[in-house]
Amino acid sequence: MEAEQMMEGQPQVLRGAGRGGWGRPVRPAEPRRVLQVPENPHAEYGLTENVERIVENEKINAEKTSKQKVDLQSLPTRAYLDQTVVPILLQGLAVLAKERPPNPIEFLAAYLLKNKSQFEDRN
Repeated sequence: MEAEQMMEGQPQVLRGAGRGGWGRPVRPAEPRRVLQVPENPHAEYGLTENVERIVENEKINAEKTSKQKVDLQSLPTRAYLDQTVVPILLQGLAVLAKERPPNPIEFLAAYLLKNKSQFEDRN
C-alpha cells in the first residue's frame, strides 16, 4: 500500500506501516552523481609543473647514480679506495684512537657496520 502525495511542493511516498496505519513520508532517492576525477590530480592544486620538475630531477639523479657506479669500476685502486672506503675508515680510526677499547678490531668492525649508511649515499 503505497500512495504518492504532494506536500510542500515535494513528491513524497507514504509507506504502509503495517496493520492499517501509514508510516512516515519518505522522499525519493536523489539520482546518483558521477564524480569526475581530473586526468592529473595535481592540476587542481596547481602542482603539475612542480611535480613534473621533481620527477624529471629524480630521473636525472637516478641516471647519474648508475653512471657513477660504472665510473667506480673504472677507477684506479687508490682513487676507488679514496672515494669508497677511506672516509668512513678515517672517521672510524679517529673514534677508535679516542676511545681506545680493549678489542680494537671488533670495535672498528662494529663502527663500520653501524655507520655505513651515512657513507653509502656518497658513493
